Amino acid sequence: MPLKSDNLLVLVMIATLGTLFMVASFIVLYIRNQAKIFRQRQQLQQAQIEHQKELLQVVIESQEKERTRVGRDLHDDVGAAISGLRLMIEMYNPTQKDDSYKKFITSSKTIIDKMLTDVRQISHNLSPATLSYYGLGVAIEEQVNLINQTGKLDIDFINDIDEQLKQLPSPAATALYRVLEELMNNTMKHARATKGAISFVIEDNALIITYSDNGIGMDTGLLSKGMGMQNIESRLTVINAIYAIETAPGQGFNIKITYNLS
Repeated sequence: MPLKSDNLLVLVMIATLGTLFMVASFIVLYIRNQAKIFRQRQQLQQAQIEHQKELLQVVIESQEKERTRVGRDLHDDVGAAISGLRLMIEMYNPTQKDDSYKKFITSSKTIIDKMLTDVRQISHNLSPATLSYYGLGVAIEEQVNLINQTGKLDIDFINDIDEQLKQLPSPAATALYRVLEELMNNTMKHARATKGAISFVIEDNALIITYSDNGIGMDTGLLSKGMGMQNIESRLTVINAIYAIETAPGQGFNIKITYNLS
């Protein structure tokens, strides 16, 4: 009897161990399967993100090409036509030159000169030649000077890395220019600010851009609802730049943009 009991105990132990081994095997297989599914989901999400970024980049590049084309057409065709009209008015020489004629010539020249200035400004905004020829630093400085001349906003521009900025890839330079342009326009239109500041520095092989104003600020919960902020986020996403915003009602606006140079 003791022998049979011992044999039964051994069988029970073997069965128990076998059961535990099978359970452990199932658990290991389940964990591996879940890990595999998780990795596949991550890969799928990453692929979707990359695909979205590629589509976004195509859209932005198409927009920039169209901007360039329209800007060039405005400058070359419309600008030339307006200049030709001005020359024709100057050459017009009637037999009688009374006061009404002089007023007509003066007012016509004034209107045409304003049209030429507006066309050049629109052409520049659509496709800034300075950005292509002289780089991001000079292009932003030019834009800052134009804003400061209006007297509505005083922007302090700090840039000690102009040579490095000239080495930026064209897509990155264009994206950062459009982002800063959008930020300055937002400040002019909505912030009620009197002072602004832009700085370019390089830290740990990364370009750090800081933009701030002393305006009315806003609730951070409302940031994503504006089209301007969506455009900024889209352009920064395409070039793999990150950003952080600090703002609150009555506390002004500050954004720090980090673009990896490596």
